[in-house]
Amino acid sequence: MEYTRLGRTGLSVSRTSFGALPIQRIPESESTAILRVAYEAGINFYDTANAYTDSEFKLGQALGDVRRNIIIATKTAPAAPEVMQQHLEQSLKMLRTDYIDIYFAHAEDAGTPVEETLRAFDKLIRDGKVRCIGASNHQAWRLAEAELMARAAGLPHYVVLQQRFSYLQPVVGADFGTQLPLTPEQTDFCARHGVLLMAYSPLLGGLYEKPEIPVPVQYRSEHSDKLLELLRRRAAEWGYTPSQLVLGWMLALSPCVVPEVTASRLEHLEANLREVDPAHAAVFAEEVASVDSFTVKYS
Repeated sequence: MEYTRLGRTGLSVSRTSFGALPIQRIPESESTAILRVAYEAGINFYDTANAYTDSEFKLGQALGDVRRNIIIATKTAPAAPEVMQQHLEQSLKMLRTDYIDIYFAHAEDAGTPVEETLRAFDKLIRDGKVRCIGASNHQAWRLAEAELMARAAGLPHYVVLQQRFSYLQPVVGADFGTQLPLTPEQTDFCARHGVLLMAYSPLLGGLYEKPEIPVPVQYRSEHSDKLLELLRRRAAEWGYTPSQLVLGWMLALSPCVVPEVTASRLEHLEANLREVDPAHAAVFAEEVASVDSFTVKYS
């Protein structure tokens, strides 16, 4: 397992993170086994949320004894400071810890001024209960607004951005509801300001493994057809699963992207942790880049 720096902090996180959303649907004995295998494989970066029913509790139960060796991220909706404080206390109790490494603003909230959100985060950091903060499902202009406000008022900066991102590109105008896909503007913002990128849903719920599953309408295009044909052909030639090759491709991207693997079955986690030969990842990245994209080029 390789590691990378977490934004502007001195923290080091694994290049692959574990998303705890699916473990809310399985017995605690199974979630514990999955989380321990992830930890033993070198994953030290775990993402959850107060909205994921009992996933915080299961994460705390499974990895409480190695708490000082791992980075825990959880989330809250931007709200009044007292509500965010209440959410944090509940998460701390569920996770069996006295601090959160990364506290995410889970989504944009047009009704809460960005300064109010950052000041609420600032208090939690000064209280020693949060180490740093991140944004999830935020538009580029809101990230820029938060960065300017942090600089002007001496408030904490977002050090990580978590967005929907996968091998297939969404079609123009794709609607994912409250989930926002990663855009080139966000990628540029993160590269310029030292913000780490995290990708959730990198495997689209197992789509790459199952040709019989229709491509979601948000990704349905000739471009996606070309990418899927390339992916499945190369995976078969090189002896990988399509999901393994997608993760290998993502880990080779620049700027650095940390994919979030999830699993409700141990064999799925073990399969997705298999490393892709760097030479294969490099060749595949070049081939992907050569496929027609939605980028408009002007002569």
